[in-house]
Amino acid sequence: MLFLPTGLAAASDIRTEMPEEGCVAEYTCRRWHDVPGKRIVLLNLMPEKQVTERDIVRMLRGAETDIVLVPMKISGQTYKTTPQEHMQAFYTDFELLESETWDGLIVTGAPVEHLPFEKVRYWQQLCHIMDWAKTNVAATLYICWAAQAALYHHYHVAKHPLAEKKFGIFTFSAQTAHPLLRHFAPTLQMPTSRHTEVRSEDIASHPALSIISHSNEAGVGIVSSDEGHTIYITGHLEYARERLGFEYQRDVKKGLPIEPPQHYYTNDGGNEICFSWRDDALRFYHNWINHILIPHTMDAEKTNKQFDAAMHTCRDIFVKKLHDYGAAWRIMRPESVTDQIYIKANRIRGLQIKGHAEVDEDTTDDFRAIVNYSIVGLIQLELGYGEDSDITPEQATTLYDKYAAETLALMKRKNHDYDEAWRAMRISSYTDLILMKVFRTKQIEDLQGKTLISEGIGANYQDMLNYSVFALIKLSEQQ
Repeated sequence: MLFLPTGLAAASDIRTEMPEEGCVAEYTCRRWHDVPGKRIVLLNLMPEKQVTERDIVRMLRGAETDIVLVPMKISGQTYKTTPQEHMQAFYTDFELLESETWDGLIVTGAPVEHLPFEKVRYWQQLCHIMDWAKTNVAATLYICWAAQAALYHHYHVAKHPLAEKKFGIFTFSAQTAHPLLRHFAPTLQMPTSRHTEVRSEDIASHPALSIISHSNEAGVGIVSSDEGHTIYITGHLEYARERLGFEYQRDVKKGLPIEPPQHYYTNDGGNEICFSWRDDALRFYHNWINHILIPHTMDAEKTNKQFDAAMHTCRDIFVKKLHDYGAAWRIMRPESVTDQIYIKANRIRGLQIKGHAEVDEDTTDDFRAIVNYSIVGLIQLELGYGEDSDITPEQATTLYDKYAAETLALMKRKNHDYDEAWRAMRISSYTDLILMKVFRTKQIEDLQGKTLISEGIGANYQDMLNYSVFALIKLSEQQ
């Protein structure tokens, strides 16, 4: 089911136009929280907003999961071809959505190719949104000009003017090993309508970027980064059947230099359209939702809940020990904290190698101890060690929560970059990595913190904490 704001014309239009394909329902405007489903923000930069709304709705409506589409606008803008009342009724300012996390973001093209990016009136606001998407959105799709803008902003990939408009339906290769292009033939058909291009050689200079679709006629088609979390598509798979014909007639009436769209009409007279991209378009958006957006959001939600559960148990132990012993650990110098972590990690490794224990085979408590000693180490780095228990349990708990939150944020960023790779690792690997971090920390301590290129002691404590939590999650799953 695809949920749209109540009264958005696209809902009734699509129901009438294509009643057999998917279901469309409505939610009260700005009450998207009341609707269950994957939440996708649409930043619609196209001039005729209602047309693009129908195009995107047509692509999303066949999803096999519930989708809540939330139209978003850049605040302070005025519109020439869309009534201001429409924008006020159905679009929400970015600032009202910024504090939340979202499953998906779609950013459309815009008719501003003739301008340098920095000259676009909303460029700074768009840059802020693109940066925000890196940490607050699980899967982002940039279309046409927006794809060029994002590649330029994040990777300094330039756009280049074309001698004449690239206009028509072109055949692109499909790297079918990529989840986005799963179940495609070796090629796909894609509408293209642009005056500028990004070039393969510029993209190839960035290891983080991967070209997964290319055309001998039309150049770069689709680029992937962040393990598929971010997709840049230079064409318009969402276009309706008649759209290129409309653009052609519009430009003719304006007296602009334009040739009929290539490979679009089936006859020389130019009145029979070959809707060759329809199936590819629906398959593309199906894959984006089912093989990019849903797996990433499910993993993120699951990991966050499991991380919170593991940290809650560690915190409970920390608070109870504060009650029994106070903050006696305040006298420990950071080197002593590191050695305590070493003792725990070395015991875990020994048990893993021997396969049994004489006293207690469960390593869960040792991993929890590493979590808590890592946070103690971070506190000691901030405050310096004391001569006695010089802070109250309440102060100690506040500091604990501070560093737990910082480490959770670090985990989320790394999971975004490495795509939950830790789930494929074994608990023994976490143990070895913790010990490696211990030895690195000891070396840095011996150097009195004076390193050349390495991260500091605090970063190593955070890594040891995260590896321990991953181990606790794995152990809980085994149970």
